[in-house]
Amino acid sequence: MFDAGEIRLVILRLLSTEPSYGYQLIKTMEARLGGGYTPSAGVVYPTLTMLEEEGLIAATETSGKKVYSVTEEGLKYLEANKERVGQLFERLEETGRGFKRGRAPELMKAFMDLRGAVMSKMWRRNATPEQIKKIAEAIHKAAEEIDKL
Repeated sequence: MFDAGEIRLVILRLLSTEPSYGYQLIKTMEARLGGGYTPSAGVVYPTLTMLEEEGLIAATETSGKKVYSVTEEGLKYLEANKERVGQLFERLEETGRGFKRGRAPELMKAFMDLRGAVMSKMWRRNATPEQIKKIAEAIHKAAEEIDKL
């Protein structure tokens, strides 16, 4: 869903409008994307830690939860990246509208799982020509089965 560095801009921008804790950020992003995408805790929490270490956000403890807010440095960073942030949020809003128009979140998740499995196998560069052939056959077979529904 996000290119390198974009999730940090999304989180920073969201925190600039409302201090939040990690789970709340996950739910906010999920809602903005019409339920079609939910960022994982394994992405959000390390990003929060990184932003805090960089001095772009600060955390306070409230009711046993870490609530994050943007620092002055974070606001300056957002301002310096204003155009990119604007483009990113336009894209996210359009994606969210697409999900809300009828894309089934469970199908999108299944598609992303498939994409992730294929990309993971290919990026490790240990797929043999025979495995690549079998992967392609499995995908073609799935497409045929879907067409029959």
